[in-house]
Amino acid sequence: MITEECDLAHLIEDALSIQLPALQRHGVAVQRELSFVPKVRVDKHKVLQVLINLLNNAKYALDPMPEGSRKLWVKLWVEGRAARIQVVDNEMGITPEVQDKLFSHGFTTRKDGHGVGLHSSALAVQLLNGSLTLSSEGPGKGAVATLELPLT
Repeated sequence: MITEECDLAHLIEDALSIQLPALQRHGVAVQRELSFVPKVRVDKHKVLQVLINLLNNAKYALDPMPEGSRKLWVKLWVEGRAARIQVVDNEMGITPEVQDKLFSHGFTTRKDGHGVGLHSSALAVQLLNGSLTLSSEGPGKGAVATLELPLT
């Protein structure tokens, strides 16, 4: 694993620029709430891969929502000794019975999904000594993906 000092806000912008055409095609409005965070020493390609996957998952989760009401927030801030990145959406939410399976290899809720994105993201985050969680207050309440990376 090759690590280097990275500006997480720039990595978020890179991930958004890669995903923006697809998000726009799906009618997803994106809002950023990016606070200043000191540079972190990470494998920038792994972080970018995770961010792209989280944005992609949110995009597909928003598909059942009516056009014009698909919203996505990307947030960045420091909490304690960690940088936190959240991808928050207003999609259909996650049911409790699915919650425990989300990071399992091969598990998917999408008809055309393969069930490797969240699993590989979780593995990548472990290598970064970080954490990745996906939560929802339930059906109809949206979802929150939280990537936490230690500050160097």
